[in-house]
Amino acid sequence: MKDPLGDDAPPVETRKAVVGISVMVLALVVLALVRPSTAVTVVIIVGIVFTIMLHEFGHYYAAKKSGMKVTEFFLGFGPRIWSFRRGETEFGIKAIPAGGYCRIIGMTNLEEVDPEDEPRTYRQATTGRRLITVMGGIIVNLIIAVVLVFGILVFHGDVPPTPSRTIGAVQAGSPAAKAGLRAGDEIVAVDGQRLGDWEKLGPIVQRHNGTPVQVDFRRDGKLQSVQATPRMDQGVVRIGVISQLQSPPVSLAAAVPKSFTGTGKIFSETVGGLGKVFSVSGLDKYGKTLTNSKGGLSEAERPRTLLGIVADGNQITGGQWWIIAYLLATINVFLAFLNALPIPPLDGGHAAVAIYEGVVSRVRGRRVRVDYQKVLPIAAIAVTVILVFGLSALYLDLRSL
Repeated sequence: MKDPLGDDAPPVETRKAVVGISVMVLALVVLALVRPSTAVTVVIIVGIVFTIMLHEFGHYYAAKKSGMKVTEFFLGFGPRIWSFRRGETEFGIKAIPAGGYCRIIGMTNLEEVDPEDEPRTYRQATTGRRLITVMGGIIVNLIIAVVLVFGILVFHGDVPPTPSRTIGAVQAGSPAAKAGLRAGDEIVAVDGQRLGDWEKLGPIVQRHNGTPVQVDFRRDGKLQSVQATPRMDQGVVRIGVISQLQSPPVSLAAAVPKSFTGTGKIFSETVGGLGKVFSVSGLDKYGKTLTNSKGGLSEAERPRTLLGIVADGNQITGGQWWIIAYLLATINVFLAFLNALPIPPLDGGHAAVAIYEGVVSRVRGRRVRVDYQKVLPIAAIAVTVILVFGLSALYLDLRSL
């Protein structure tokens, strides 16, 4: 693709650019050292930058292997801040850090190309090579997600964590706190019923609203009992305990298939979440959220931009490395799904055009090319929808800040 802000943007003076970038990097490092809580934010920013560049590298690598000419590889859009040339490709950074791009010549039949370079254009490549090139970034995103999930499984344990019978936290002033229960206690039985797993606690407690219930627990290896009186809290009968989550260890052999199924689960959750937002009821709630009306989406439900993810990174992850890795895996899966949509100018749109041209050319026995003049209105509508949704989500992120 080209820089959507134009290729004629004036460059920034190199010395000033290098100084500016160095100051920004140094500021991030100092911020992380002075305020350790911001280290999570820095890690997420770095992870997102690497995600963007590796996505574009997928396109770059596939294009070069397919014999296509790649003239630019940039992080950001707009005016050039800093760049260098290696061979026929210019690498660098631009002023607006809203993504990145890899420019392959001749992506459409509307682009004018030097006749000498025509054989190396995207449009002259075979259908297979065109598909590999446009899908290269998506493939890289999915590989990153699988690798991250694999690392979590091996070095942390199974995800998502499952609740154990051990109390992780006791809410202040709750019936459990008044009864003397505390974090680290293992609940063995409630009301004389053995607690096989944590999920059985809720139904038992809810039958004893306002009446004492016996809780048998193990503390420091010793079995003890207390009486707690469940009470109504936000419409649910509770005693005020939260389970300590556990992640069973996973062997290297078991982690390989689990990393794929885990990534698949992230994908299904991503699609399901987007389906809820773009459903009739979801859009109604989203509109109420934008207008700050009652019945809108909660903070946990509403979509976030990368700014919102970075801003709430420490709160979302709790500073735990494996949750940061899981968050970055989710971002990669989301980017893969978004880019795979068969809508120009997304990667999936280019893939759809390549497949259509390949199939129709074979059926008709001659080379057929899509008229991009007819595709441009569709692309304009798609870009408008994405921009409107993205800007509205950005507005919500800024409002929450």
